Amino acid sequence: MQQFTVHKGLVAPMDRENVDTDAIIPKQFLKSIKKTGFGVNLFDEWRYLDHGEPGQDPASRKPNPDFVLNQPRYAGASSEERRGGKEGRL
Repeated sequence: MQQFTVHKGLVAPMDRENVDTDAIIPKQFLKSIKKTGFGVNLFDEWRYLDHGEPGQDPASRKPNPDFVLNQPRYAGASSEERRGGKEGRL
């Protein structure tokens, strides 16, 4: 693995600390053996106002306008930074 030195991209701030892994990808979406395709369910319970199910079209769901990744200025963000300086790649 190469050492990470510089990130060039849009960073979305998340005013949350100690994010539980179940919040990142809720358990109902982890039934696949694939290691890809989870992006549409990232932070699902915070991102949408309704309960999501596997196979549901994200375009048919009501987004939470207060969630940072739903705000137009952070469209295309490739990283997020949480309170306390912790960060993650999107």
